[in-house]
Amino acid sequence: MSRSHLPTLLGKINGSAYAELIYDYYGVELSEREKSWFAFDGKELKGSILVGNTRGEAVALVVRHEARSVARLAFFNGSKQSEVGAVRSMLKAPLVGQKCTMDALHFKPDTLIPIHLAGGTFLASLKENQPELFAEMQFCSRQFSPSYEYKSKPEKGHGRIEQRHYWCYDVDKAYIDKRWERANFKYLIKVKRDRTICNTNKHSEQIAYFLTNEKVQNQQNAEELFQAIRQHWQVETANNDRDCILKEDKLRCTFTNTNRTMALCRTLAIKILNQSEIKNRCQLMEHFADHFEQCIAFLRKINFL
Repeated sequence: MSRSHLPTLLGKINGSAYAELIYDYYGVELSEREKSWFAFDGKELKGSILVGNTRGEAVALVVRHEARSVARLAFFNGSKQSEVGAVRSMLKAPLVGQKCTMDALHFKPDTLIPIHLAGGTFLASLKENQPELFAEMQFCSRQFSPSYEYKSKPEKGHGRIEQRHYWCYDVDKAYIDKRWERANFKYLIKVKRDRTICNTNKHSEQIAYFLTNEKVQNQQNAEELFQAIRQHWQVETANNDRDCILKEDKLRCTFTNTNRTMALCRTLAIKILNQSEIKNRCQLMEHFADHFEQCIAFLRKINFL
């Protein structure tokens, strides 16, 4: 088959159905007893944006914190649909009963309440898109004494020094609007990030708020939540791998199914590359391109073939 026929073939594949088959077969096994943390995040497929439009095809990803591996994905068209709906379509058993981190876009009753009712844990970013609740939580952070607190050591990387300070407040008895009642908010997490750019010595400070239905019982439990926030931020930056290693944003294609199928193939490729002991995945891709027989041997070794 020539390369010229590949877009036609990919265009005939139903990307969403293909994704279901792939993740049913290669999916993550989840334990009800020992729950895992998962980040819900979206990414635009920039090469799919049509002339005159500002949005195109996009993918919503569920990424396991521990290994940064994609556990599930869903597609949506940003000019017609919402990432919110795509994420909700994935909030079903067994994921809905796990531990979920989400950005402020998903801080909505119809997203958070099902997680709590299913026995799962949510840790969701709270911003000004929920003005009344945001103002109330700012007030609580000023008036209440923190139940738990943690300050990280300064970390240097990417030309900057960063330090994070976490506070955990019990808000079980705070005033919460009735529409949030079934979300069962228990604790507020406040995070202050102090950042200094090394070559300019420019300093900046950022404060973020998160709410959770988790009942924090000790310092270890609180620090697990602090670490989950840190991991969520790192998962968001992991989308850069799709562009740096597999050049996702450089693909120019206006066919929906082709874009979705290729996005799934990239997700699967990253998932496979993560199982290699070689950390430089660009180097690994080049090596496999030159030594195809070693690529096949690697795929057999990890039981892909």
